[in-house]
Amino acid sequence: MRRLIHPHRFTSNTTSAHDAAPLHVSGTADFIDDLNPAANLLHLYVGGASQIGEIQSIDLDAVRQSPGVVAVFTAKDIPGHKDIGPVFPGDVLLAESSIDYVGQPVFLVAANQRDDARRAARKADIKIQPCQNITLTPTERVVRPAHTQTLGDVGTALDHAPHQLRGQLEIGGQEHFYLEGQAAQAQLDEDGRFFVQSSSQHPSEVQKLIAEVLDLPMADVVVQTRRMGGGFG
Repeated sequence: MRRLIHPHRFTSNTTSAHDAAPLHVSGTADFIDDLNPAANLLHLYVGGASQIGEIQSIDLDAVRQSPGVVAVFTAKDIPGHKDIGPVFPGDVLLAESSIDYVGQPVFLVAANQRDDARRAARKADIKIQPCQNITLTPTERVVRPAHTQTLGDVGTALDHAPHQLRGQLEIGGQEHFYLEGQAAQAQLDEDGRFFVQSSSQHPSEVQKLIAEVLDLPMADVVVQTRRMGGGFG
């Protein structure tokens, strides 16, 4: 039988370079933001809110009239699902009635140039009724019941351990450093499907969420990831 795996490749006393390592360290790897833009490409910029509270009014007239702006979208323009929570619901694409965190997206600006979209977004007039600030202790931050995975009898093992150390450790959630910025480029292919190049390690999830937001079959959305990896593990 033909040998499919080199006998000396996967051994503990040798090193193997990542397939794309030379491109990454030399700066020649193409990421989504490096791609040549398609003809007539429009740039989208996300407009967010600066404080938490209830939305009283949203005035985007100045945004629409800003130079280079082609269109402005709010939650009312979404034809399909407005919630894009990948695991649990509660992560709306565009806020409509309340702001749950600073910077939460409220609208999208489509413009001929990226800087035009950014400048236009700053002209939005969003009036918010601020809510009371709440300071939580580490134990009060828990909003869901604890989920414990058990394997073996830890208590018995510790009781019979020859050495024991006691202490307390608290670990909070960490935001990892991304090798690639969050970017995407979308266009229609020759079959009329949405072809999306996305900087994501979960292209099938991106495909599903885009289809749900646009109220389309998943077959009408094709997602390509340029570079896979960096799973934070």
